[in-house]
Amino acid sequence: MRKYIFILLICSSFTLTVKGQGEIDNQRSALFRNESTFAGFLNSNGWSANYRHGYYRDVKNQFIVDIDFAYVKDPKEVKTQVVYDYNSRRYVYGKENLMWELKGLAGWQKELYRKYDKNGISVRLFYAGGLSLGFLKPIYYEVYTFSPIGETVDLELLKFDPSIHQSQIGGRGPFHMGFNELKVLPGATAKVGMSFEYSKSDAVVHALEAGFSLTVYPKTMSIMATDYSKFLFFKLSVGYRFGKIVDISEAARAKSRKDKREDRKEQN
Repeated sequence: MRKYIFILLICSSFTLTVKGQGEIDNQRSALFRNESTFAGFLNSNGWSANYRHGYYRDVKNQFIVDIDFAYVKDPKEVKTQVVYDYNSRRYVYGKENLMWELKGLAGWQKELYRKYDKNGISVRLFYAGGLSLGFLKPIYYEVYTFSPIGETVDLELLKFDPSIHQSQIGGRGPFHMGFNELKVLPGATAKVGMSFEYSKSDAVVHALEAGFSLTVYPKTMSIMATDYSKFLFFKLSVGYRFGKIVDISEAARAKSRKDKREDRKEQN
């Protein structure tokens, strides 16, 4: 958690160090502009991928629509290796389910500081809310039965049960097992964050992004077998965003495909 807080502080310091001097930007800038971007994030509870489309509202504001996909981990997870078989799959003892989230959000992105030169940084604030679908897939383990002298008698693929001793587990079972038992639960989600866009080209987007989100479900979403009260998920995220600017002005719409290709070559 400390490393994410440190990155947030570093990113926030950009707003204090950005100055209005630098190489003057002589590029033709699209005044009426949408944005289409993708992003990847490292989260305090896993990882996620995002697609965002920003719709022009005025010079400083965009209405944004986000689609998020995330893999969610529990902070109690500790991977271990089977001591007598190093070729087995590593596993987390006590982990009952794999969890994923698919989210749809809508909100606003506001430009707090605009870059006026090629080496500048545009600082943006965004916030959004929406719905989340949480997916839980049971995990299967290879469970061995041993004879009194330590010989393997039987091998079964079983879901986690506290009565199974850790020494009986020979690793994770096949990933595909359990999809026929997939559980889906709807929830509500919200997020807020800052984006630091630093691209030298007006036609593309390159940005570092940091923020936090909160997702709540009406029922328990148990990842670990020992946690039966998990319905609220908070995460801190840092990541990288890239994409393109979409010129929606009347002049741009009237251009031919050839003209648009030539414009992109000039901007790149």
